[in-house]
Amino acid sequence: MNTLPSPMSPMRTSLRELAKARLATMPEIDVLILGGGVNGVATLRELALNGLSCALLETNDFCAGASSASSRMAHGGLRYLEGREFGLVAESARERNRLIAHAGHLVKPLEIVVPLRNLVAGFPGSVARFLGLSNKSGPLSLAALVGALRLYEAYGRKEHPLPAHKMILRKTRFPQGLHPGTRALVTYCDGQITQPEGLMFEMIAESMSQGAKVAALNHVSWQRDGSSFQVHDVFGKEVFRITPKLVVNATGAWIDHVNAQLGGRTSYLRGVKGAHIVLNNPALSTRMDGRAFYFDDGTGRMIITLPVGRNVLVGTTEVDTSEPEDRSISEDEIGYLLRAIDGLFSDIAVTGDQIISMTTGIRPLRRSSGSATSAARDHVIQEDQFADLPVPVLSLVGGKWTTFRAFAESAGDRIFRELGRERSNSTAARQYPGAARCTPQDIIAQTGITQDVADRLVQRYGALARDVAPLCTGEGAAALAGAPDYCRGEMIWAIRARGAMRLEDLALRRSRLTFGHGLQHATLKDLAALLYQETGRSEHDLAQEIQTALRDPRLMGQRALRKELAA
Repeated sequence: MNTLPSPMSPMRTSLRELAKARLATMPEIDVLILGGGVNGVATLRELALNGLSCALLETNDFCAGASSASSRMAHGGLRYLEGREFGLVAESARERNRLIAHAGHLVKPLEIVVPLRNLVAGFPGSVARFLGLSNKSGPLSLAALVGALRLYEAYGRKEHPLPAHKMILRKTRFPQGLHPGTRALVTYCDGQITQPEGLMFEMIAESMSQGAKVAALNHVSWQRDGSSFQVHDVFGKEVFRITPKLVVNATGAWIDHVNAQLGGRTSYLRGVKGAHIVLNNPALSTRMDGRAFYFDDGTGRMIITLPVGRNVLVGTTEVDTSEPEDRSISEDEIGYLLRAIDGLFSDIAVTGDQIISMTTGIRPLRRSSGSATSAARDHVIQEDQFADLPVPVLSLVGGKWTTFRAFAESAGDRIFRELGRERSNSTAARQYPGAARCTPQDIIAQTGITQDVADRLVQRYGALARDVAPLCTGEGAAALAGAPDYCRGEMIWAIRARGAMRLEDLALRRSRLTFGHGLQHATLKDLAALLYQETGRSEHDLAQEIQTALRDPRLMGQRALRKELAA
């Protein structure tokens, strides 16, 4: 078996170098996957673990679209019960439990607190929405929530069940500062994905470890040439030619655009843009005490706020868009989220200058009418045969983070049937690589790094800390400027083993540098120096990337909008 080299390999073979070397020897393959989001990566894993030759191509970076702009939750979709999406809720609850069980280093149980101002009022409206008799939003009542939770928890009892919900009516047990009209609290459990991008990179590495006929490459351009695809590395001169037996379009918000490039015309997608804000508000973080709060924004729409390390993540908005490249975050979206979270605790002020970063992504939902909030979150596989492309194209439409494995499993089964192959391995109970046993003491004994660094590496990478730690010694142990919780060796490993080529690749998707006290100008300079050292990219281009990053609210939050970072 050909495995991904250790980052300490004398040849320093990187993920991208290995992928390109393999693509050069793969002129004909079983499956070509277009799109490096969570659904595409999970499908690659399904196929690789079952012996198919397959390549995944991403024109941007892995996890650069909606996959990196989620609420960082593995949840069963409690609110989807109102839309009678019972199958989706059952699947989501099952997959949530499996993630907690099999990726416990990155997916943790999360207690969610729901403050309620109504015991019964609003219940008839919930029933009407449940029966499909009304689309009008309304207040959530204790009666409606408890009834929904009983059904919700029943769906999650079969495998690795979470604790049951609790109801609190005594106000002396309420958190300080809640609205004086709060009459009840309900707490229940879902899951939190602490490093969603990390889970994707584990799947990429696991796929690549299955042999020389599996490759995943980011930052490419491609064009179709009959039944073949010409592939160019954006950061190199290499050109590859691939002829697949089947194409999977897993490009998310770009699905219809990519199908047009493949010679077809489809209208499968409804793009719904969602934004989150990341706050550095110690008082709010302390009051939340490691719990999420799910609360009414005052109009009947629910907001989720949850802890991410020392920070607080607040979301989300839902705005229809037809432009897959739309990464803007409007002042209206920012203002809406700030007003909502500022009203949660009356004695804790939340202001715009506390926003240290933001996320935005376009959910690739199935085309539908009605409001964006009520749009279905399920997934479907659409098959097409386009003119001049003599192989089937499967478009992976819809889905949500929690159900990526189940969606990929369905796609894999469909592909096996199309190609006359049999499934030999199931991922349903398969442990993710980082979930293997590993303690900080193991890492210290292996490398001699300090206790603090070992603790951080195991927390971030689980068992993969064994691969990262050797690079965090000597010069690699030095902290990044402006980010003392990260060492240079971690970023070198992210470049070599996880294919980072740009500053935002490192800051947004291989680390949480945009959290804490916020990404610093000095940190960007350090990252640019490491990219120059490891990839040979031009200093001029990297300097331009620094200036672009300083103007990007996803990386710099309100500081970018105030333009106070030029230096």
